[in-house]
Amino acid sequence: MKLPSVLLGLLFCFLLSSVTAQSAASSQDYEQRFETAWRLVAERYWDVKQLPVDWPSVKRMYEPRALNAKTDTEFYTVLEDMYDELGDNHSVFVPPERVEEIRESYGDLPCVGVFAFNSAQRAYSAGSIDYDLLDEHIGYIRIPDLASSNVAGNTRTAVKQLTAMNADSFILDLRDNPGGRLVEMMQVAGIFTNGFLWRTITRWTFPLPYPAVGVTETELPVVILINQNVNSAAEGLAGALQQTGRATIIGETSAGNVEAVLPFCLRDGSQAWIATGVLAPIGGPTWEGQGVIPDIETSSDDALDEGIRFLNTP
Repeated sequence: MKLPSVLLGLLFCFLLSSVTAQSAASSQDYEQRFETAWRLVAERYWDVKQLPVDWPSVKRMYEPRALNAKTDTEFYTVLEDMYDELGDNHSVFVPPERVEEIRESYGDLPCVGVFAFNSAQRAYSAGSIDYDLLDEHIGYIRIPDLASSNVAGNTRTAVKQLTAMNADSFILDLRDNPGGRLVEMMQVAGIFTNGFLWRTITRWTFPLPYPAVGVTETELPVVILINQNVNSAAEGLAGALQQTGRATIIGETSAGNVEAVLPFCLRDGSQAWIATGVLAPIGGPTWEGQGVIPDIETSSDDALDEGIRFLNTP
């Protein structure tokens, strides 16, 4: 399926500087590059007023260090430290040598605990997706992240297989899911519903609507399990399906960390990943700072049993 043009926009990198990468650069060169990196936050961050620091003060603090850097390595370290002041767990300045590393893994948390499946056993798998048939009629699907290769395609495979096994309802287990790519979020949602489900709240452009992508695979009842470790696109997936009435959410309130990040590419090969907006449902408030509040609150450890009980109740 051809993705909407708005999705292609997510992949677009803005050319912001004509600086050529060197092992060491002139003070003027560093000044231009520092100004670009600082101004990206000043003009593109989703809400500068909500930052824990005064961004102009941050500039005054870090600019002398940047201009006095002796090497590019030292200069980039200053920019990394400056972006750390944002304190949002998403925005980061990436030196050229770390670009591929961040591109491959961005969206993951530094550490994700190994999840215990409780009564669900790993009977079948498709890529990173584990699935099984519980109580002979409930299709259980564990989605550990939205960043691994072909998450949406493997989730669709699991749904098809479980439907063929006569599943009459589904449990999507998102507990401890750190999130990942917006495209995967939209494609997983498209397995269960359609239409425009999200928007990004930003101060530098009109709100961008995001649709569920793909052909709807099932209209059977859906329960989604979440806990406080669910972040980013995983929150957007759970929250949107809850908002539209497509799914019942069981567990703990999620992390409330749904910033939408865009990469801005500089001529010297470095990148600035900036939270330019926050995800929100169409016609509703953002989950940023609030989290997705479950319809049925219970502990993370008890969420699966509660989901099975819910689907078994007439």
